[in-house]
Amino acid sequence: MRKIFLLIFAIQLFATMILNLNVKEQKESVDLFINFDIPYEGKIAQKIEKDKIVLFLKDVKILASWSKKLHNPFIYQIDVTPATKGTQIIIYTVKKLEIRAARSKDGFSLKLSFKPAIQANIAKTASSFDYTKIIYWVVGFIAAAMLLLLLLKLFAKPKPKRTKKIVVEQSPKEDFHIKFEKPLDEHNKIALISFHGIDYLVIIGINNILLGKFKNGEIETHEDFERAIDMHNVKTENKEEEHIFTTIEEYKKKASGEI
Repeated sequence: MRKIFLLIFAIQLFATMILNLNVKEQKESVDLFINFDIPYEGKIAQKIEKDKIVLFLKDVKILASWSKKLHNPFIYQIDVTPATKGTQIIIYTVKKLEIRAARSKDGFSLKLSFKPAIQANIAKTASSFDYTKIIYWVVGFIAAAMLLLLLLKLFAKPKPKRTKKIVVEQSPKEDFHIKFEKPLDEHNKIALISFHGIDYLVIIGINNILLGKFKNGEIETHEDFERAIDMHNVKTENKEEEHIFTTIEEYKKKASGEI
């Protein structure tokens, strides 16, 4: 009974997939919008490196890597790539950033906001104060601070250093594989991907678009796969991108299950 409960729990954790990514640039901030196929309840791990910040979404799947070059003074590129047991978001930056995450009420969307860290600026202005008194106050403050630090070292017990770390739990092996695939043109292909009992008909390439979902067993042969392609009216001729992909309104309806 315990094994069955753990299996059901693991399926719920590993059923989250990224459907769409969008970036909005503003003068003082950059917002990254992420849409999922089911509500996302997980946590975000953060790792700061020399010229980039890496965010890790545990138990989240993305079909193909995504990259966006930006034109602002503090972030110049964002990459979203598959990783072991999740997806990583790499923010290439030349400044320290403040990062805020906000999830929609239904859990299907996540907004990540990036802003330059606020630094205190000391303005040099003329003053009529008595600088001798100011020096005395500064010296007295430094002396008191040094005495306080000395007392703390003498009487305080050593404490272990606290590091900002989010532990990623070990998870079962993922049930994820491509059952069928077919090229559309030199940049795009259509594929049927099986993921925990659900088959996803998707277009992979310049954009990742979900066309439809099928129960396991509905599409078992290559003929079934071709019929599913014909049902969604996807042509495999080498045409411009706007003739290959469905409209964004149709894509949203398909992602939400309305059609």
